[in-house]
Amino acid sequence: MTASPIIGNIRAARSALEAETRPTLLSAAAALLSEEGPGALTVRRVAETVGASTKMIYTHFGGKDGLLEALYLHSFAELVLAFQAHAGEADSARRLALMLGAYRSFALDEPALYNVMFGDLGRAWEAPAACRKQAWRSFETLRDAVRDDLPADRRLDAQHVTYALWAAAHGVVSLEHRKLIGPASGAAAIFDSALNAICAANGMRCKLQTHP
Repeated sequence: MTASPIIGNIRAARSALEAETRPTLLSAAAALLSEEGPGALTVRRVAETVGASTKMIYTHFGGKDGLLEALYLHSFAELVLAFQAHAGEADSARRLALMLGAYRSFALDEPALYNVMFGDLGRAWEAPAACRKQAWRSFETLRDAVRDDLPADRRLDAQHVTYALWAAAHGVVSLEHRKLIGPASGAAAIFDSALNAICAANGMRCKLQTHP
């Protein structure tokens, strides 16, 4: 029997509502974590923040652990989108520079999500191994850009160089978040200098010229 148009419309509306609800809940959880710390991140507090019932949290995530895992993976997925926005750039050096700049922009524009990835969440919950492995795949797009910009005889080192660039980028951004390295213009210059030094040491053409 064919479903009536009314039933079809109800199902479509329900699907649309669910698609909107999940990211809303994740955003609320990230904000709570960033503003009040791990102790505030409970199913009840998240539900209250968005005016929802705790049942909605359990429906979407199965409970607090499911919510934390989804929040962790969602944060890395957003970083992937920031990288992929520049994946179509034909010049490998410019593509890598844009992706590295996107990392800093993401960290500064989405501090709550960045905090989930590398900050307070780790004090309250440890992501399962499979979850962490999936998260680290977020850097494959960046690694591919690194490999394309390395000299042909160095491309097997792409993973190592990617880790070096990530470590430097994360270090500078973390200091910038804590307002330990001066105004944004100074932090941008330090970010560029640190990453450009790694690129130059590995024979790459990539050169950042970040603007705050």
